[in-house]
Amino acid sequence: MGYTYVMSDIHGMAHLLRAMLEKIGFSGEDRLYILGDMIDRGPDPAGVMDLVAAHENITALRGNHEDTFAQWYESTPPEERTGYFYNTWDVLQNDPVKRERIPEYVSWMKRLPLYKKVKMDGSCYLMAHASTEEIMRMWKRKDNFLWDTSFIERGTGVPAYISIVGHVPTFILRGYPDEPATIWRSLNGRIIDVDCGAAFPSRGGRLGCLCLETGEEFYQMEA
Repeated sequence: MGYTYVMSDIHGMAHLLRAMLEKIGFSGEDRLYILGDMIDRGPDPAGVMDLVAAHENITALRGNHEDTFAQWYESTPPEERTGYFYNTWDVLQNDPVKRERIPEYVSWMKRLPLYKKVKMDGSCYLMAHASTEEIMRMWKRKDNFLWDTSFIERGTGVPAYISIVGHVPTFILRGYPDEPATIWRSLNGRIIDVDCGAAFPSRGGRLGCLCLETGEEFYQMEA
């Protein structure tokens, strides 16, 4: 029987993702959920997307960075596609092979789901990039899944569920401590934030990964 893992906000740090998969011994029997923000900031957004897309047992959700990039690309005339907010456009555009695949990457980002419900071992997990509250509502608003920081700030979560999110680096929640970032849990245990700020090593950020079956936490930081 395999294990179920969750991580978020890899932000172009493909080398950390590869190292993490090796560290946890990720195999075809396991399942990994990545809660969005795979692009921007780090040096290799394509490497993250290619690795994720190549694994049927990796489920990626959409983050605000994928959503924003796809919207920008499709709403901006080709001759005006300069000066994107983050580095993903320049990184892809400066590589002849990746440049040809930009429409493919954008199409992939647009197909990413906003949320996931996972029932396992008597627990029901709600997963989204920033907030899971919309999962329980009839009329679901996309922006809340992707941007709602108040969900973490309130710390109440969704009764009877365990919500797992990213979006807000945990070193921010802990007031920028000196020690490396770790996975954060709300006092009532209903919210888990697995965004440990992989793209911010100067802040103690690193890639975090949680195993749902065992509760074990794994971390991978810059060498």
